[in-house]
Amino acid sequence: MALYNTIPKDTTWVAVCQQLASRNLFTNPDSGIYYANIGLQIATEKNYLFHTANLQKALGAFYAVKSDYTTSIQQLKESLKGFQKLYKKDTTNTKLLKALSEVHTNMGLVYYFSGVYDKSIKSFINAIHYAEKNNDQKRVATCISNISNIYYELKNYNKSLEYNRKTISLASKVNDSVSLQQAFNNIGLAFNELSIPDSARYYFDKCLIITKKLNLENRFPKLYVNISNLFLRKGINDSALIYAELAYNSAIKLKFAEQKYAAKYNIAVINKNLHNYKVSEKYYLELLDETDDKGIRYKNRIENELSELYKETGNIKKAYHFLTLSYASKDSIYKEESTRQIADMEAKYKNEKKEEEIKLLHEQSKLQAAQAKANKTILISIIIILFLIIILVIISYRSYKHKQLSEKTRIQQQSERKVLDAVIETEYKERRRFAEDLHDGLGVLLSTARIYISEVEDCESDSERKELIGQSKSMVDEAITNARNISNNIMPAALKRNGLVDTLKSFSEKINISGNISIKVKSENTKKHYKSTTEITLYRILTEMINNTLKHANASLISISLIQENNYLHITYSDDGIGFDYDKMIRSSQKGSGLDNTISRVNSVGGTCTISSKTGKGFNASIKVAI
Repeated sequence: MALYNTIPKDTTWVAVCQQLASRNLFTNPDSGIYYANIGLQIATEKNYLFHTANLQKALGAFYAVKSDYTTSIQQLKESLKGFQKLYKKDTTNTKLLKALSEVHTNMGLVYYFSGVYDKSIKSFINAIHYAEKNNDQKRVATCISNISNIYYELKNYNKSLEYNRKTISLASKVNDSVSLQQAFNNIGLAFNELSIPDSARYYFDKCLIITKKLNLENRFPKLYVNISNLFLRKGINDSALIYAELAYNSAIKLKFAEQKYAAKYNIAVINKNLHNYKVSEKYYLELLDETDDKGIRYKNRIENELSELYKETGNIKKAYHFLTLSYASKDSIYKEESTRQIADMEAKYKNEKKEEEIKLLHEQSKLQAAQAKANKTILISIIIILFLIIILVIISYRSYKHKQLSEKTRIQQQSERKVLDAVIETEYKERRRFAEDLHDGLGVLLSTARIYISEVEDCESDSERKELIGQSKSMVDEAITNARNISNNIMPAALKRNGLVDTLKSFSEKINISGNISIKVKSENTKKHYKSTTEITLYRILTEMINNTLKHANASLISISLIQENNYLHITYSDDGIGFDYDKMIRSSQKGSGLDNTISRVNSVGGTCTISSKTGKGFNASIKVAI
C-alpha cells in the first residue's frame, strides 16, 4: 500500500483500474467490483466526470451479472446522471452518445430480467434515440430485437412479429447477420405459438442457413430444439426426433444444460408417442436423476409423464408410484385434489391385487343368495365398509410418512446448507485475501513496472535509461517474491512436500521453541499424504484450534493424536486451558460462528466432529474422516 500511496492518481491510473475491472466481468464479478470501486474513488476525488460515469456504468453491469438488479439499477441511474450532465454541454460528442445508448440498453436488460417490462421498453426506446443520433444502426437493431423479446414474453406474438420485422429491415441494411439470425429465430417462435407451422418452418430454415454459414455453434442447440418443438406440435414425430437428437448432441458438446434437458425431454416424449416405451422410459429416468445434480426444472412434469407411460403399458404399480411422487412435489394448495386422485389410483391398485379374492366372495354371495337375500346384503355391506377403512388407513399412513419424509428432508437441507455456508464463507475469505494480495503485492508493482519500461524509450540520456531499467528490475524481483509468498499462502509448500502429519509436527515444534507452551503430536499407522482437499482442510482446522488455544485458553499443554484405522483417520485435540461452558455457548443467541464453521468444514470433507469443553477443564475435540 506504500507504493499505491506514492504513485500519482491520474486518468491513466483510472483507466488501468477500469481495464482490470472489465477483464473480470463474467469470470469474477467480485474482483471487477473491487477494481471498479478503486477507480471510481479516484475519479470522484479528481472530478473526472466522464470516468466517474463510465465506472458507475461498469458497476451496474457487474451487479447485473451477480443478479443484484436493485443495486445494478442504482449504479446505472447514477451513471446516466453523469453522462446527461456532460451531454448538456456537448450534444454532438459521439463518445457521449455511445455511452448514453449503452447505459439505457443496460437498464433495459436489467428491467427485462426483473420482469419490469414497461420500464424495460422505455429504456430501450431511449437507447434507440441516442443510437440513431450517433448513426449506430447495429445498436438500434439490437434494441428493437430486445423489445420484440419482451412482447414475446407477454404473449403478444403479433407485436413481437412487428418488431422482429423492423430488426430484419435494419440488420439487412447494415449487414448485421447475427441480428438477422436472432430475428428469424424469434419470428419462427412467434408463428409456432400462433399455430402457423408453415411460416414458422420457413423462418426457422432461414435462421438455420445463417447459423450454418456463420458457424454460430452456440446457437445450434436452441434452434434445433425450436424446430423439434415445431414438428412435435404438427405430429411429425420422425422429423421431431431427428432435430431433438441434433440438439441433444450439440448441447452435450457445448455443455449447455438447459438445451440438453429440453432436447432429452423431447426425445422421451417423441419415443412415447411412437410407442418406443423402453427408450422413452430410459430418457425420463435420466432426466429425473439430473434434477438433483443439474437443477433441471419441471420434475413434477416428468413424474406425470412417467405415470402416464406406465399406465399405457399396463404397469399400474409403477404408474401409481410416480403419480404419488408427482403429487408429493406439488404445492400444498393442490393437496386435497392430489389425495383424491392418489386414493383412486390406490383403490385401482388394491382392486387389481384383490381381484381373485373379490371374485371368490362374489361367487359365495351368489350361492348364499338362494338361501338368504338378507345375508348377502350384510356381507356386501361389511366388505365395502372394510375396504373403505383400509383405504382410509392407507391414506392416513401415507400422509404420516410424507410428513416424516418432508421433515427429514428439511433437516437434511438445513445441514447441507450449513456445510455449504461454511465452505462458501471460508472460500470467500481465502479469495478476498488472495485478491488483496494480488492487488497489493502484484497488481500495483507490475503496473508501475510497465509504466517505467514504457518511459525507457523516451529517455534522453543513458543514465536515466539505466535508472529506469534498474527500478523496473527491482519491482519485477519484488513481484516474483510476492508471487511465491501468495502461492505458499494458498497451499503451504511444506504440506505438499511433507504431508499432513510432518507439517503439523514442524508447525508445533516452531511454537514449542518459544517455551510458552508444549505441543505434543502423536501419530500411528498414518500415511504421508491424503487427498489434497482433506489435508488442507484438516491442517487449517488444527492450526486454527492451536491459535485459539494460544489466544484464549491460557494453557500449558496441547495434545494432538492422529490414528489411521479401518479406512478412517481419527484425530483428537485437547488442551489443559481454562475451557468454557460449551453447552451454554451453543444455546446462546450471541454465540460466534467459529465452532459451527469448524464442524461444518469437517462435514464438507465427509467427516464428523465432536467438541466438548467445561469451565476449568480444558477443551477437547474429536474428528473422524473417511480416507
